[in-house]
Amino acid sequence: MIDIESELRQGIERQQAGDMAQAVGHYKAVLSAEPNNVDALNLMSVVASSLGDFNTAASLAYTAIAEQGDWFLSHLNFGNALMGLGRPAEAVDAYQKAVTLNPQSPEAYVNLSDALVQSNRPAEAADMAVQAIIIKPEMADAHVNFGNALLALDSPGEAVEAYIRASMIDPENALAWMNLGNAYIKLGVIDPAVDAYRRAIALSDGPIKRLNLGSALYGAGRLAEAAQAYRDCLALDPKFLDAHINLGAVLRDMGALDEAEATVRAALALAPDEPELHWNLALVLLTKGDYSQGWQEYEWRWQTPHFARFVREFHQPEWQGEPLEGRSILIHAEQGYGDALEMARYIPLLFDKGAAVTLECRQGLGRLFSTLHPDLTVIEVGDGPLPRCDFHLPMMSLPLAFGTTLETIPAKVPYLSVPKGAASFADLADRPGPRIGAVWSGSAGRRDNQPRSFRPHDLMDLVDAPIYSLQKGDVAATASDLFDHGLMVDLGPRLEDFADTAAAIAAMDLIITADTAVAHLAGALGKPVWILLPYPSSAFLWMSQRTDTPWYPTARLFRQTSPGDWSGVIAEVHQALAPGLLA
Repeated sequence: MIDIESELRQGIERQQAGDMAQAVGHYKAVLSAEPNNVDALNLMSVVASSLGDFNTAASLAYTAIAEQGDWFLSHLNFGNALMGLGRPAEAVDAYQKAVTLNPQSPEAYVNLSDALVQSNRPAEAADMAVQAIIIKPEMADAHVNFGNALLALDSPGEAVEAYIRASMIDPENALAWMNLGNAYIKLGVIDPAVDAYRRAIALSDGPIKRLNLGSALYGAGRLAEAAQAYRDCLALDPKFLDAHINLGAVLRDMGALDEAEATVRAALALAPDEPELHWNLALVLLTKGDYSQGWQEYEWRWQTPHFARFVREFHQPEWQGEPLEGRSILIHAEQGYGDALEMARYIPLLFDKGAAVTLECRQGLGRLFSTLHPDLTVIEVGDGPLPRCDFHLPMMSLPLAFGTTLETIPAKVPYLSVPKGAASFADLADRPGPRIGAVWSGSAGRRDNQPRSFRPHDLMDLVDAPIYSLQKGDVAATASDLFDHGLMVDLGPRLEDFADTAAAIAAMDLIITADTAVAHLAGALGKPVWILLPYPSSAFLWMSQRTDTPWYPTARLFRQTSPGDWSGVIAEVHQALAPGLLA
């Protein structure tokens, strides 16, 4: 006859010492004598969960519940096992039963909060975390879970407060530091996020922490440090695809194109059908000017999460270079205005092949694109049904369909012109020159707009004449003081669409612009255009290090040498204008 109490006590001692095998031996001895001993079943469930055997843990806890359904600890353990099995919705039910049976258990409320967050019920999760805090204010995990719920409720500022409180209670709580970093990222506060991730890593290293650190550093423009963080992540988990994807991207931005390509290709050996890797490879190859492979890889975009939501279904087949004589084709809009302006050069080539062409474009481009060819049918998105054609093709697939290489880019300009009925800028002809048109910011909705934008004030003193603003949108107001003092002339209110903008560009001697649609429009019109590029530049079109582009013969590129530093770029522009180029 064994001593049940003694066996349980010894099992608990061995479990607390980390000797799980010996602990299990004691619990099994108890269960051999009393198969339905609830204490042994629960303790065995805890051991099984700690070892990652959640199926066994769930079975043991469920047996304990069947034996004594009013014991809250059995429901708590059952919920923990279900969470380990990735079944949070079921875990919620188990934890709610535990809370009902023991309303004073902070652990039950904390675990219920976690399950509710993972079940996409953050408001309830916040309430449960608060209950745990009321019962046990110095419970760090309760504050962590409160922060998690707040973060899920899109309240990152309040989440930061919760995580800071947790880290003050328990400075060695790695999860508090990790999630604090996540909250800072959501607030757009990068440097504190980096510090928080480093604290979390120092306490408990792991691939996810290294990945998040790398992403924070990447967002701060600290590319070399980001690359190292991703390498450290891969040292911990060589098969972590997100780290491979991000490392390839940051190496491309650093201009280490050969290393970026090698990194992505090595990752593709592990996951040959991963769309994000193919997408990264496309960007690397296109940036290198390897168009023969790059445009093929670019077709993987439709399988990435970002582009998959834009996939459209057409009854007609996608054109892949078949003869078009006497046949019809629909070219349809995708991506941004600049992409459309760049790819519009291919439309006349379709007519050269004998096709009847319909072009769908974004609102504001229709009048301008009517100048591509007299027989072109142009339909702006949302302005009516699209005709049935023999073929269709998204605009950014045109280079592949035409077999475009770096040497065969159709770069003859102008391929666009100012349409009849566009705004007139004849009143500018009598004004003293040179006439320089400027755009300093693109669409505010683009996530990379801030680093690619500069200040309108940076352009002052370039010439002894007012500069003409072609800037549209709310950002034009950043130059309001320049407008008031006559240092810049605001043409924005006169620009209803891209046809009007084309007319304004035609009245200029030079366009100076950020990487925006106006850069493409000026290039397509054959107007001298100086394009100021950030470091790193995410646009593969501009390639790497070049001061020219094979896409626009009249364009000149001015590049940052470090993130956020426009001073060197502006100085280079000053120097380029100094000889009186436009006098």
